[in-house]
Amino acid sequence: MQFKEKFKKKPIIGMVHLLPLPGSPMFNGNLEDIINRASQDVEALEKGGIDAFIIENFGDVPYDDTISLEAYSVMLTVVERLKQQTKLPFGLNIQFNCTEQEWSMAYATNADFIRVESFVENRIGSHGISYASAPKLMRKKKEFPSKCMVFADINVKHTYPMADISLKDAAKEAIEAGANALIITGKATGQNPQIDDIISLKSSSKDIPILVGSGINNKNVREFLKYADGIIVGSSLKINEDVYQGIDEKRVKEFMDTVKEIQEFMD
Repeated sequence: MQFKEKFKKKPIIGMVHLLPLPGSPMFNGNLEDIINRASQDVEALEKGGIDAFIIENFGDVPYDDTISLEAYSVMLTVVERLKQQTKLPFGLNIQFNCTEQEWSMAYATNADFIRVESFVENRIGSHGISYASAPKLMRKKKEFPSKCMVFADINVKHTYPMADISLKDAAKEAIEAGANALIITGKATGQNPQIDDIISLKSSSKDIPILVGSGINNKNVREFLKYADGIIVGSSLKINEDVYQGIDEKRVKEFMDTVKEIQEFMD
């Protein structure tokens, strides 16, 4: 399995939340600020012992269903700078569900994975409507082949389904469409999913990895890592646990020390 070839143990994946990019309402006009913050965050994550990271245009709220050429170009520049800085595996996430742009950037930068919010579900949220992207994305993946993996969200946070679909059915559809891993989240950033949902997905989704994508901290990681195949963590690694701040290296080290204890016990 490609996931297990890349990650020999349950990976802890940190978030590199980019400052607002050109064209977004909160862009401050300074490109160096964007690059420097991202570089500092990666340095703190790597020194803290993280296994991988995701670069996301987090600051571009309110999200749209596309990304401007200017913002895309700056994000591409940031990714290339970070690649020169570290050899850690990394993924890309362009909000909201901009999968064609994600794959194009992943193809150009040799990213290890992309995160897809609406892979097999039609979702609605403050960004508008996001339609299931699997049909177009997987054709693009075939046209421009890469070892890049697709991590697909199920019942993604900050959105609502346009039609009722169970976690089990959505997971089945995502697996059949070609997802390499599934991500389960709480209802919003900083909120964790239910343990029972993870257990249920693990029992019904064969061997595909299940990742927890929100709400994990030093207090609950032990419980969730017992069942999940990996963790995506953002808010709890930030300065003062403020999602809009930079990464706190000390928090990363404390979190990873806890993870190492868990992994040693599991071994």
